[in-house]
Amino acid sequence: MSIGRLIVASIASGVLLLSAGACSSADDDSAATETRSVVHKLGTTDVPVDSGRVVTIGYSDQDTLLAFGEVPVGVTDWYGDYPDATWPWAQNALGEQHPVVLNRGQFTGQANIDYEGIAALAPDLIMAQYIDVSTDAYSRLSEIAPTVTGSPDYPDFGMPWQENVRLVGESLGEQEKADELVTSVADELDAQRQAHPEFEGKTVAVVEAGNPGKFWVRSPNDQRSRLLTSLGFVIPEQIADLAGDKDAFEISTEQLGMLDLDVLVWNTGSTAGTSDQVRAVPTYQALDVAKDGRDIFVDDPIVSGALTWGTVLSLPYAIEALVPQLAVAASK
Repeated sequence: MSIGRLIVASIASGVLLLSAGACSSADDDSAATETRSVVHKLGTTDVPVDSGRVVTIGYSDQDTLLAFGEVPVGVTDWYGDYPDATWPWAQNALGEQHPVVLNRGQFTGQANIDYEGIAALAPDLIMAQYIDVSTDAYSRLSEIAPTVTGSPDYPDFGMPWQENVRLVGESLGEQEKADELVTSVADELDAQRQAHPEFEGKTVAVVEAGNPGKFWVRSPNDQRSRLLTSLGFVIPEQIADLAGDKDAFEISTEQLGMLDLDVLVWNTGSTAGTSDQVRAVPTYQALDVAKDGRDIFVDDPIVSGALTWGTVLSLPYAIEALVPQLAVAASK
C-alpha cells in the first residue's frame, strides 16, 4: 500500500473564522495557559499542559494515544472497517468512549486532511505522526490547534514505534509512562530474539502484491521490516538502497529474483485470494525461497493489520502470531 505526499483539502471560510476566533481567545488567555515545548519535524509546538481534547490524524496514531490511556475525541480512518476506526487489539482501551471517525472509508493512499471536521471537534492538540504533513497542511492545522508531527530524525512513515511512543509521551507530559510502554514491548522482542538464535543474521524482506505483475518491497525504515530486524533478521543492502527514504518501492515480476532470500514474508491479509495469486506466478515458483517453503503468507486480516500498523499496541499481537511461523521458515 503506497502512501503519497499530496494534500487534497480546502478550508471553508467558516472554519477560518472559527480558527481565528480560537487563536484570538488563546492570545487573551496565553498568560494563564501553561505549556510544554515539543520539537518535531515541522517546528516547535507549545502544547497545553492540559490537553483534554486530542485529535489524531495519522493513519495509526490513535493506537499510541490509547496506549497512554487517552481516548482521542477524533481519529482518522485508515482501513479495516472496525468500530471507531480501532482494531481489535486496541478496542479495550476505548472503554465506553467513541471518538468521531474522520474520513470514514476514504483512504486513497494519499493524505486527505478533513480540516473542517477537525475544527468542529475544538481540539486542544492535534497529533500527526504516521502521515505525510506538508508545510502548508501544518500551517492550516496549527490555525486550528497546536499540532505535533513526526520526529525530525526520520523520513515520513519511517519513525520507529519507540520514537513515536516517546514523542507522544513528551507531548502529554508522560515521559515515564512512555519509557514503561517501550520497555514492555522491547523486552518481549528481546526475549523472542534470544529464544530464536536461528533468526540472527538471516536475510528477509516484507513484500505486498500491488497491481497485476507488480509488487511492493518494504523499506528497512518501514514498521513491518523493523519488527523483523528487531528479532535478528537482516534486510539486504540492495533493498535499503532501492528504497531510499521511501517506505516501499515497486518491482515487476521479472525482478522477483531479488527476493530469493533466507526468509520471505508476504503481507497478504488485506485482500482475500492474494496469496494464491502470488504462489501461481511462475517466476516466483522458480525461487528457492518458494521451493523450500521458507516463505510466510500473512493471510489472517487481523495479524496482517497488526504487522502493518506496527504500533505499541499491535506489535504484541503480531509477535505472538508470527514468531512461530518465522521459526519454522528460518529453520529450513
